[in-house]
Amino acid sequence: MNSLLRLCLTAGLLWLGLTLPQYVIAQSTTLAGNAVLNGLVTDQKTREPLIGATIFVPSLQKGAATDTLGRFRLPGLPMGPLSVEVRLVGYKTLTRRVQLSADSTRFDFMLATEATQLNEVVVTGLTTGSTVKESPIPIMTYSKMQWLQTASTNLVDAVVKLPGMSQISTGVGLSKPVIRGLGFNRVITVHDGVRQEDNQWGEEHALQIDEYSIDRYEIIKGAGSLLYGSDGLGGVMSLISARPPQPGVTQGQIMTNYQSNNGMLGLSAMMETTGQKGVYARLRVSGKSAGNYRNRFDGRVYGSAYREMDVNGAVGISRKWGYSQLNFSNWHQDINIVTGERDRTGRFVKLVRVNETTEDVAPVSDAELRSRAINPANYQNLNHTKLSWNTFARIGRGNLSAVVSYSQNRRQEFASTLTPGQPALYFFLQNVYYDLKYFMEARNGWEFTVGTSGLWQKNQNWGLEVLYPGYGSLDNGAVAFFQKKTDRLTVNGGVRVDVRRMQINPLYVDESGAFTETNGTNRAVRFAGLDKTYANPTASLGASYAVTPKLTVKANLARGFRAPSTPELSANGEHAGTFRYEIGNPNLKSETSFQSDLGVVYETPELSITASLFRNGIQNYTYSEKVLNRLGQDSIVDPARPILTYRYVQGNAVLYGAEAQLVYNPAGAKWLHLSGTYSLVRSRNLSAQGDSARYLPFLPPPRTIVQAKLTRTELGRALRNAYAQTEVEYNQAQNQALLAFGTETPTPAFTLWNIGAGADVVGKDGQTRFSVYVSINNLLDRAYQSHQNRLKYFGENPATGRLGVYNMGRNASIKVVVPLRF
Repeated sequence: MNSLLRLCLTAGLLWLGLTLPQYVIAQSTTLAGNAVLNGLVTDQKTREPLIGATIFVPSLQKGAATDTLGRFRLPGLPMGPLSVEVRLVGYKTLTRRVQLSADSTRFDFMLATEATQLNEVVVTGLTTGSTVKESPIPIMTYSKMQWLQTASTNLVDAVVKLPGMSQISTGVGLSKPVIRGLGFNRVITVHDGVRQEDNQWGEEHALQIDEYSIDRYEIIKGAGSLLYGSDGLGGVMSLISARPPQPGVTQGQIMTNYQSNNGMLGLSAMMETTGQKGVYARLRVSGKSAGNYRNRFDGRVYGSAYREMDVNGAVGISRKWGYSQLNFSNWHQDINIVTGERDRTGRFVKLVRVNETTEDVAPVSDAELRSRAINPANYQNLNHTKLSWNTFARIGRGNLSAVVSYSQNRRQEFASTLTPGQPALYFFLQNVYYDLKYFMEARNGWEFTVGTSGLWQKNQNWGLEVLYPGYGSLDNGAVAFFQKKTDRLTVNGGVRVDVRRMQINPLYVDESGAFTETNGTNRAVRFAGLDKTYANPTASLGASYAVTPKLTVKANLARGFRAPSTPELSANGEHAGTFRYEIGNPNLKSETSFQSDLGVVYETPELSITASLFRNGIQNYTYSEKVLNRLGQDSIVDPARPILTYRYVQGNAVLYGAEAQLVYNPAGAKWLHLSGTYSLVRSRNLSAQGDSARYLPFLPPPRTIVQAKLTRTELGRALRNAYAQTEVEYNQAQNQALLAFGTETPTPAFTLWNIGAGADVVGKDGQTRFSVYVSINNLLDRAYQSHQNRLKYFGENPATGRLGVYNMGRNASIKVVVPLRF
C-alpha cells in the first residue's frame, strides 16, 4: 500500500468519524430530550455516603463522580433505558439498567464490599455487558491498580500470575501470553477493540503496545474464534485504555518506574480533557530504558538491554446517540538479542568485524555489561503504528458497534557486523481490520447480536535475507450470538463462519545459496507459491446457574479453528532471532479444537472460591520438529555455522487441567486479605511416536501462589489506601517436557518470595498529591530457570557447565504516580 492509499484510508476514517454520528442523529428520532441522572451512592452495610465513586454509561462513554456527600449528577443523557456502571475501589462493581424520563431522574445506588472481582463488569465483544460471575465463558479481569502493586518488566509480565496464565519469554523485555498452555498465534490480543497484528507467530519479540496506557485487561480462556475469527484456540487477551474524564474536567498524570536489577527507567506523561459538550482528547507519551539484567549464576546477561518510545492518544465525542472516537499510537522498541554464547572463562562474547569479509567473536568488557547501549550488530528494531476509529451508537431499537483500523508493523533484525545499518530480516506488515456488530434491544431477558469482521494483510520482505516469502491474506467472517438472562440462569451461545484466503509468493535460491523472491538464471525453486482458501465454522454454547445466592455452577462448550500461518507453510531459511533453520510445509491443514469447561463459584461477603476444569482437544496441531539425518544425528544445513534444522509437522493433541482461586476477607478484620491460586495444565501429543515426544512444548508447570495483604483506608493524616503484602509463588518441577530430539529438558521446581507496600499521600485538602508503590520480586535472589524461558536452551557456560541463561534475580521496583488537576 503506497503513501497515497494510506492517506486516502486515513481520510476515509476521519470522514466516517465525522459523518456517521450526524447520520445517527438524523435516524435516531427516539432519542429526543435531554435527561439528567442524579442520586446518591452509599455503603450497603453502613449506609454512609461514598466519596469518589464513578457512575459511568458505557454506551455513551460518559460519567461522573460522587462528591463529599456521595451525590452525583450526570446531565446530557437520552430518555429511555440505559445501562449504568457504578465503581469504587474496594467495592463490588454494580451494573443497573435505569429508565430515564424527561428532565431529571433520581436513582440511588448501594455498593457492597468485595472479596474478589467476580462482580467485575466485562464486555466480551458479543454482549453489551456481563459479569465474571454470570458469564458461562471463562473470563478473568486485571486492573490498573493490580498492575501498580506488582513489579512487571513488560505488558505480558503483568498478568501471568492469574490462574491459567503464563508467558513464553526471551529475557525480561520479550514475552508472549500463554493461556492454558497455548500461545503465539493461538492467542488473540485485542487492543481497544482492534486485533493486534505484529508477527505474533514469532518467539523473539513482545506485544507492541504501551503498557502504561492500559487501564484494564479482560482475558477470555478458551476458544475465542467465535469473537474474532481464526487464531483464538487458546483464548483472547483484551487490553482496554482508560475511560474519558467527566465533562468539564482537564487532568493529567505523570508516572515513573524504576527497577533495580537492570536499572530500568520508565516515564509516562498523560493529559486529557472533556468539554461540556462531550468532546474529549487524550495524549500520552511513554519511554523506557533498561540495561542488562543480572542473576547469581550468569552475572549480567549481555544482550538483554532495550529501550522503548511510545506516543498514543485519542480524540472523540460523546453525545446522546453514543460516542465516536479516533485512536492513534506509535510504538517503537530497540532491543538487543541475547545469544548466550560465552568463552572458556564463562564471559559473554559478541560479534566483531575482522575485515570486510570476516567477523569473529570477542569477550564483552565490564563496561559493556553495565551499559544500556544497543549493539548495532545484533538487535531488533520494532515499530508499530496504528490508527483506528471506534463508534458505538444507538440506531433504531438497538446499538451499532463499528471498528475500523489500519496499522503498519516494521520489524528489523540486525545480525552481522559486515553489513552495518542493513537488516538481515525486515518484515513490513500492513493490516486493515474491521468489526461491525449490531446489538438488538434486550427483551424479556433475551439479547441478540449479529455481526461481521475481517482482516486484510500484506507482508513484504525488505531485508538482505528472506526467511519466508511475502504474502497477502484476506479474512472475512459472520457471527450470530444470543444471551438469555433470568434471576438465576444465564445461557449464551452463537455460531460463526470464517473464510481465509492465503496468497504466498514463490521462493527461490540463487547460486550462493541465498533465498530470494525474484526468479532468474540458475535459480532453483524452493517454494512454488501458494493460493489457498481455508474455511471453518465455529460455535459456542454455555450456561451459568445460581443454585443458591452463594453457589453458581457453569459449563461451556466451544469449537475454534486456526488457519496455518505463512511461516508454517513456507519457511525455508535461518531465523536470526531463534538461531535455527526452519522448513515449512505447504500441505498443512487448519487446526480445529473442541474445548469443554466446567466451573463452580462460591461467594459470601467474606469468602470467595472459584474452581474449574477444562479439556481442549486439537486436531491437526502444528508444531516444529527437529530434523535428523539418516544416521540419527542433528541435521546441519551449513557445517560452518552449526544451526539446527526444524520442520513443521501436524498431529492430534489434547490439553487439560484445572484452576482454582480462594479469597478470604474476614468480617472482623476487613484489613486482612488472604488469597491463593492454583493452575495445572497437562498435554498429550496423540500422534507422537514414543514417550519422549508425547508432550507439547512450552507447557507451564503446575503453580501455586499464596498472598497475604494488609490494608488501611486511612493511616495517619497523610496516607490513604495504604497496603502491605507478601507473596509466595511455588512452581513445581516440569518433567512433562518435549524430550524428543533434544527440543526441551525437564525443569526443576523453584519458589519465589515477593513483597510490596504502597499508599496515596494526601494534602491538607484531602487531595492526593502522589501515590507510591514499592515491590520486590525474588526477594531471596533465587537463581532459577523458568520452563517457558527460551534462554534456558541458549548454550552452555564452559566455566560452570550450566546450560542456558537464568532468569532475573532480585528486582526492586518503585512506581510514583502524580495526578495533575486543572
